[in-house]
Amino acid sequence: MVKTATHSLLLLLALACFTARAQSGCTDPRATNYNPAATVNDGSCLYPTTSTPLITKTPLGSAVPESSGLQYTDRNLWTHNDSNNTPGFYKIDSTSGAAVQHVVITNTINIDWEDLATDAQYLYVGDFGNNNGDRRDLRVLRVAKADIGTGPSVAVTAQAINFSYPDQTTFTPAINNHNFDCEAFFYANDSLHLFTKNWADLRTKYYTIPAQPGTYVAHFKGSFNVNGLITAADLNPAGTGAALLGYNASTGATFLWLLSDFRGGQYLKGNKRRIELPNALFIGQAEGLTFVDQYRVFISNEQVNSFVTVPARLYALNTRPWLAPAVPTAAATAQASLFAVAPNPASHTLRIERAGGFADDLALELRDLQGRAVAHGRLPAGSSTQELAVAGLAAGLYVLQVNSAAGSFSRKIELR
Repeated sequence: MVKTATHSLLLLLALACFTARAQSGCTDPRATNYNPAATVNDGSCLYPTTSTPLITKTPLGSAVPESSGLQYTDRNLWTHNDSNNTPGFYKIDSTSGAAVQHVVITNTINIDWEDLATDAQYLYVGDFGNNNGDRRDLRVLRVAKADIGTGPSVAVTAQAINFSYPDQTTFTPAINNHNFDCEAFFYANDSLHLFTKNWADLRTKYYTIPAQPGTYVAHFKGSFNVNGLITAADLNPAGTGAALLGYNASTGATFLWLLSDFRGGQYLKGNKRRIELPNALFIGQAEGLTFVDQYRVFISNEQVNSFVTVPARLYALNTRPWLAPAVPTAAATAQASLFAVAPNPASHTLRIERAGGFADDLALELRDLQGRAVAHGRLPAGSSTQELAVAGLAAGLYVLQVNSAAGSFSRKIELR
């Protein structure tokens, strides 16, 4: 009995030490709420609005005016057209944009092909486009790479991976007004990872299905607000970063959500950063996305014929500035160590205390996760402590911004 009690005490002490070391928070120095004291990323990182241009590599050839899926594998770039086209995909020369090989699947049709994925042995074609929300024949087509020859035109057969959504209970047509369309997926860890195109609420839902032929009910993993329509997804070759491509049909805003610092395939539990791309008026309806190495991506668009004609093109973007591991600067770490914020979590009052050695006048601002300021305060030069009243605020996560003439830092705050 004494030995058991001793072992239990040692276990509790070990757990206490681990808890003390493993403090959760935002561990990315590029985030506005970076917490230098955090050792475990909790996915709470917030980022400033970031816009970037694309490099136009080449127009795509006439064979693929509706490049809807894109995949780079084994040094080959593949794409395919959208719904009701020939049931085939094309190998593309990434320099000229020309189609150099056409692979036709002879035992199926193109109902609504939307994306490509790959593993070491197979190419996967996502025949799961569902604009009306009434399809009962959602599927992924699996083609063995070994069956693809070298000739300019090749015939192959495919195996079907059939699936349905666990939360879809009605199949009444609702054109572009439902949450069961899908145009994006990638392969990882023996599964296919699907991200929906939610017309009704502009979120994306994340599901997985086995990468083996058969009939399955997809496993729901989570969702988040992307404020748009997701049209493509890919995971980088290192498995350290993922990207979701999308646009907003009302504004033409085009974007890339970058997912990073996740653990064990929990892709939505890491950092989520939105990169604003040029508007669809300039780059068309962006539909294809693939990593070509750990950080570089190719993007393709469908040809648009409206007010202006935007041809199908291949674009390039380097995501290294946002996906590569960031090292915190000594200045940021030192500055954050000059302040203490307590209690955290808080329920009535939040106390900001100056630790010494930093005498500037400080502006204090508490923001919710939508970026709205919900409380203000000031810690005058010469004062050591200031309090913010938070009793009337809703429970949840907030960001405390401390600004001075010398700079600023942020910290995640939980209210209960």
